[in-house]
Amino acid sequence: MPNPVSADFEELASGFLFVEAPRAAPDGSLWFSDLSAGTVHRRDVNGTVRTTLAGRDWVGGIVHDVSGKTLCGGRGGIIALDLLTGDTQSVLSEIEGEPIVAVNDMEADGAGGFYGGTIDFVSIMELGRRPAPGRFFHMDASGKITVIRRDVFASNGIAFSPCGRWLYHSETSRGVWRYPRHDGVAGQPELFIPLEDSDGLVTDQDGGLWVACWESGVLRRFSADGQPTHSLKSPAPHIVSVAVMPGTPPSLLVTTGGNADMPGAGALLRLPVDSPGVPDHLTALTMLETE
Repeated sequence: MPNPVSADFEELASGFLFVEAPRAAPDGSLWFSDLSAGTVHRRDVNGTVRTTLAGRDWVGGIVHDVSGKTLCGGRGGIIALDLLTGDTQSVLSEIEGEPIVAVNDMEADGAGGFYGGTIDFVSIMELGRRPAPGRFFHMDASGKITVIRRDVFASNGIAFSPCGRWLYHSETSRGVWRYPRHDGVAGQPELFIPLEDSDGLVTDQDGGLWVACWESGVLRRFSADGQPTHSLKSPAPHIVSVAVMPGTPPSLLVTTGGNADMPGAGALLRLPVDSPGVPDHLTALTMLETE
């Protein structure tokens, strides 16, 4: 691995505990959560940051839907937030007849549905013990669930190659898995990049993967064939997640987390990059269709 070097991050929002789930919305606003504080925030195009959802534990993933609603993971599964009214509705609360402890990262699939992963945050956050295995799953636009794996230690970032041939999935403690896609269906995975503290990830138009490494506090980039190319360090103790920021010049959204020594080091940052990220998709869930 290249030795980490300091990077020129631009601070967009700061003073939080542990920032997760960065996502650019179609209207140009930027969304993120404070996983430790149980809040979801929106940074408007004028730079104003406001809380859009409070009292929602462990939101590790956010995806926008064509209805204008926003999917938020967290304790108990997935909800959809209506920003205009503040109302929420349950999207997913159980899989295979079992209640969901929490859903972490999610990513829209380009066909109206999304991929996501469950995680035993009760054991990790509240009981201090090894989590029960989680599920990596797909939900199509009609709400049909397909479970892809049932043995995930800690499900994190999800992304697609620019050609659409590959699906990448970060499993903290193992690394980044790569799944071949055939007609949009994920096949048998391989451990593509062994990396114990892999967290959020995103891909760029050159086929590269940017991986947030939360424990080491390093943002790493790997080429399309899995070779390390960049290692970037921020002043914060942890780099937690990464997302695409649309616009010119090409940039990424990077989130950080604090610790006992730096409790307010959670932030939303912008990082200029050479290759644009692979654009996000919106979900189009039929249960959220407006009349």
